[in-house]
Amino acid sequence: RDVLSALDAERIALGARIERFDQAHFIHVTDGAPRDEEDSRAHGFQSLDAYREARARELAEMFRRAALGRVSRTSLNFRDQEASLNLVEITLQLSQLIAGHEPGVIFTHPYEGGHPDHDACAFAVHHAVALNRARGGGRPLILEAPFYHTGQAGFEVGTFLRQDGWMPEMVYELSDAEKQRKHELVKCFVTQRETLNGFQDSAERFRIAPIYDFGRPSHEGKLLYEHYPWGMTSERFCQLSERAAEELEKDTARAM
Repeated sequence: RDVLSALDAERIALGARIERFDQAHFIHVTDGAPRDEEDSRAHGFQSLDAYREARARELAEMFRRAALGRVSRTSLNFRDQEASLNLVEITLQLSQLIAGHEPGVIFTHPYEGGHPDHDACAFAVHHAVALNRARGGGRPLILEAPFYHTGQAGFEVGTFLRQDGWMPEMVYELSDAEKQRKHELVKCFVTQRETLNGFQDSAERFRIAPIYDFGRPSHEGKLLYEHYPWGMTSERFCQLSERAAEELEKDTARAM
């Protein structure tokens, strides 16, 4: 099975061909509903629970339209914008899922400072694979798709953050039919329309994930999520990552 982690990733990363992933296992890390209720109120919802349920229905509708209504899925249900505060627990849960499904490939987010939940998913996947390997399991290939980050023109979407050295990418140009297919899936997410309008639909890109140092910022300067009131800074994320890595190293040592 292939594993795709992180809520909201499917239609952006794989929307044009997602129906081919009928044997995949999809993992959604967060519930899509920030605790402060700013998003829920902005979209006209009377309560956080109502917003959370609406986002879950949108996700289910996307899978239904993609003919994946019965596909294998797991929701970890961590609070939106709070994955960085739960790095160890997310990693341990992902490690268990990796051990259970034995995937050959895992699709996830790159570490690029776009959203703290995305960076948290990248951390958790990389450390979960290492922990699973230390316990005698396989080492699945980690593939990542671009989302958004701070670029030369500000908010930059659909391209990878530049890394040191040559990083080959796989680029799949979409046919008109594939573009339309992806557009139909994106339309399921009414509450996210404004955010999703900025994403390109001409191609889908992937690359083998590089080795990241999560104890250092993903890039110099102000990260994209530091422009938003999401309760996370680059410095704090790096500190949380280092603490989580130390705790996970103990688990890895015990597993060897």
